[in-house]
Amino acid sequence: MTEMRSITEEKFERLLNLMQKERVDVLLVADNEMTRDINLQYLSGHPMDGNLIITNSGETALFPWDMALAKAEAEVDEIIDNANYNHNTSLAFKAYVEDHIKKPNKSVGVFSFYPFSSVVRMEELIPGLKFHREPIKFSQFVEELRATKSMREIELLRKAAQIGTDTVQDIKHFIQNASNETENDLSFHVLNQMTKRGAEDLAFQTLVGNGNRAHMLHCHPSASNEKLATAGLGVIDFGAKYRGYHSDITVPFSFGELNPTQLKMHELTFKAHDSAIEMLEVGVPLWKVHQTAQDILTNGGFPMPHSLGHGLGLTVHDSPFLSRKPTDEFGLKYWKETILEDGMVFTIEPGAYQQGFGGHRLENDVAVVNGKIEVLTKSEFVQA
Repeated sequence: MTEMRSITEEKFERLLNLMQKERVDVLLVADNEMTRDINLQYLSGHPMDGNLIITNSGETALFPWDMALAKAEAEVDEIIDNANYNHNTSLAFKAYVEDHIKKPNKSVGVFSFYPFSSVVRMEELIPGLKFHREPIKFSQFVEELRATKSMREIELLRKAAQIGTDTVQDIKHFIQNASNETENDLSFHVLNQMTKRGAEDLAFQTLVGNGNRAHMLHCHPSASNEKLATAGLGVIDFGAKYRGYHSDITVPFSFGELNPTQLKMHELTFKAHDSAIEMLEVGVPLWKVHQTAQDILTNGGFPMPHSLGHGLGLTVHDSPFLSRKPTDEFGLKYWKETILEDGMVFTIEPGAYQQGFGGHRLENDVAVVNGKIEVLTKSEFVQA
């Protein structure tokens, strides 16, 4: 096995075991412009636009939109050209299934966001074909597989994090020398600096909120032509994408002297951040880490309106999630406690927000490597 696909052999075997247990003959993973699914890349190495077939015996076949890209990136047993089927993926899938699954009744598994219209069309096209009726079971299973990273994945995440950390110093210099520059000017500067350091892209659209806009959790537009150097508390939330893996950092900043309310927002945010990181250890329930930070902010008068953090990986919002434990019966019915495990990589990002005073969020990336907590990034409060 090469290093092109992210899933390890051990995790791939666990997926096959689930397919066999559920009596699913074939797992179909589809990614296209209408329905994106990062699991295509996780399971095959092919970054986008294709249909992946996995049989319950472990055979893999890819029907890509771009054959050249697939030959360069995919790690599968077979790459099949849709041109052989008049560029009709459904016909290509039909031919593969009928050739490889000889029994009359065939079961296909998909993930929960697979279009229902495609399910209806496929069952009509292929005699004896039925789709597994619990797609969420496969979605949740692969989500859990992706929640812990291999050492190869952690190294890529470290690199993405280092690009982000190095860019923090560029941000600091930009802010402390800002006069008439806009939020957009800072956003473009961050993109330029990260690509110089090896980022292939932004992890997501950079968010820049000055003292007038930072009270919004994700300000809209993400960055504006408003003057950056505006009195109050602001934030810049950014990240680097490196070889498919993402970092996510928020740098809080201020212009002018802070009033007592703003000073309190700063102190509580940093206390919540540091307290959360201090309690991290393998085996701790992640909802308790969230609750620790939430209690600090709520008791100080600034209840945190979002979760404490999220996983990082092939997406910028991967598993696991550091969020509250539901208190209602319906929420608890579908809730599952997540404990901190070796190999998890995630953010810690508490924040305090109040219109008229701004917003203050501190975000760093954290990994659990061989049982030890490793803070991958180094954000800081920048004052101008």
